[in-house]
Amino acid sequence: MSTPTLYTVVIEVEPGAEARWNLWHEKTHVPEVLREPGFLACRKWRDTEHAPDGWVRYVCHYELASVEHFRQYTVSDAARHLRAESERHFGSVTRHSRQVLTEVKRF
Repeated sequence: MSTPTLYTVVIEVEPGAEARWNLWHEKTHVPEVLREPGFLACRKWRDTEHAPDGWVRYVCHYELASVEHFRQYTVSDAARHLRAESERHFGSVTRHSRQVLTEVKRF
């Protein structure tokens, strides 16, 4: 039985790049991620608080069918490509942190 998995990505964006980053993120990046095996959905949130230096913080919750799908994704050519494209387009105006969670119980 597979365990539902949540891949959480926190992205801090320099305010001057926010509009350009959002357009690319929503029209290009997220759809490419969701085409990967095991990815089911993505919910994107905007933090009501900024980072201490004023950068805007977003949180993306990618739902996956299983942690195995996530593990396969991390070593895939697609993952390498997606990270490289993010770095190429927005590396100097974004900061990322990531976390992978597996479901313990649903209430």
